[in-house]
Amino acid sequence: MSNSMSNPIGTIIKLLVASLIVGWILKALNLDASDLLDSLGGFADTLMNIFAGFVGWAAGPILVGAVIVVPIWLIRVIWKRAAERRG
Repeated sequence: MSNSMSNPIGTIIKLLVASLIVGWILKALNLDASDLLDSLGGFADTLMNIFAGFVGWAAGPILVGAVIVVPIWLIRVIWKRAAERRG
């Protein structure tokens, strides 16, 4: 398993730091989020519409599947940790 999967807090911190650095660079160039979105034109709107459509289409099946998948995953994690403690 990759490091980013085993340490989600570390990944979140790295993303926050990278975002902060990029934000400072963009601010030094006198750019802000609205400038970037304006420069992208309708592309950002199109992406958001595609994303919203996907979320609307996938949310129901994801939630139903999670009712089965998440408890099985949790049992596997608990089982694995118990086995590591015994052996």
